[in-house]
Amino acid sequence: MAKILIVEDDKALQEVYADTLGAEAGYEIDTADDGEIALQKMQQGGWDLVLLDIILPKINGLDIMERLKSQPPVQNPNKRVVFLTNLDKSEEIERGLKLANGYLIKSQITPGDLVREVGLYLSSASANPQNSQVPQDPANPQQS
Repeated sequence: MAKILIVEDDKALQEVYADTLGAEAGYEIDTADDGEIALQKMQQGGWDLVLLDIILPKINGLDIMERLKSQPPVQNPNKRVVFLTNLDKSEEIERGLKLANGYLIKSQITPGDLVREVGLYLSSASANPQNSQVPQDPANPQQS
C-alpha cells in the first residue's frame, strides 16, 4: 500500500483529500497542516508521494523544497513530490516544476481526478525508481 503525505492547511480540503485517497482509493495517508511539520515529515522520508500545498503557515511549500534540495539526500527519500495548490501563474508553475515532480491546480481538479493523477504519479515512480527522487540541484554535486 502506497504511503501519501498530504500537506494542506485548509482542514476541509485536507479531510476531502485524505478521505478520497485513504478510504476510497486505499492509500495509507498522513497529513501536515503547516510547513514546519511538513518539512520534518519530509526529512524523515519514506513517502511514496507527497502532495504539497505552496501557501502554508510557517514555511511555504516552495521554501520547503528549496531546503530539502540543499540537504544531502536522506536514506529513505520521498519518491515523488507534487505541488497541489491554487497558484496558477506560469512563473509559479515553472518554479514549482523545477523543484518537484508535478504541479496540480486545486481549482482544476475533482476528487476523482486527484485519485487518477495520484495513481499515475505512483505508477511512474515504481516504473522508474532511479528517476523518482525529487530533482536535485545540478550546481550542488554532493546531491548526486
